[in-house]
Amino acid sequence: MHKRQVTMIIGIMVVAAVVAIFAIVFNSSSHQAEEAAVAASSSSHKKDVTKTDKTSTTTRKVVNKKAANSTTSKHQETGTSKTTQTLDIKALLQGQIDAPKIASVKQADEKVTVVFEDDGTKTLDEFMSSYAKATIAVIKAAVKNGNQSVTTARQVKLEDGMEYAVAGKWDQEQLANTAKLSDGATIKDVLRNADQYAIGGAAWDALTQRQKNDYKNQQHGGQSQVADDQFDKWIQAGIVKD
Repeated sequence: MHKRQVTMIIGIMVVAAVVAIFAIVFNSSSHQAEEAAVAASSSSHKKDVTKTDKTSTTTRKVVNKKAANSTTSKHQETGTSKTTQTLDIKALLQGQIDAPKIASVKQADEKVTVVFEDDGTKTLDEFMSSYAKATIAVIKAAVKNGNQSVTTARQVKLEDGMEYAVAGKWDQEQLANTAKLSDGATIKDVLRNADQYAIGGAAWDALTQRQKNDYKNQQHGGQSQVADDQFDKWIQAGIVKD
């Protein structure tokens, strides 16, 4: 009887040991499976994040490229809008009564330079009035065309050669201001609104004192207080002696 009890106890212990071992192995396998599942989930999450980052980066590149193209397009449009076309000065003055003949026209870098001829048939007042009307027409067309500077002169024939009897230069602000004058503005208003003007010696000497007073007795003047060497040299180059 004693031996049978001992045998039963040993059997119970063996069964208990087997059950304990099975439980340990099962728990270990379950833990490993959970770790594997967590690792797989983490790996999948990383892949999704990486994929999302790549997609986000690609999206940003596309957006940035579109923005860059848009900016470039705007710059191109701005550049195009600032481009000036060549003015047809002859056609511009064709319908103008007593319009002076054109000796030369130069257009470059948003600047227009026109020299009118003297036909020798007009009095000084007629000569000046004709120059003023033609200059106003050129200035108004230049402003609409987007030009930034206009220089005009009119030659007068002398006994020993010729010179620019009257000339003016209008830049930017003064160009815009002068364009607001009426088509029949006086020579005084046209010249006094210029940045620089010059009245040739022969023409200046022919003016009455009252006319000289209109320019405050200045043969050379204008709105700009800074001398323009290029304009002065251009005026001097217009004096030709026979």
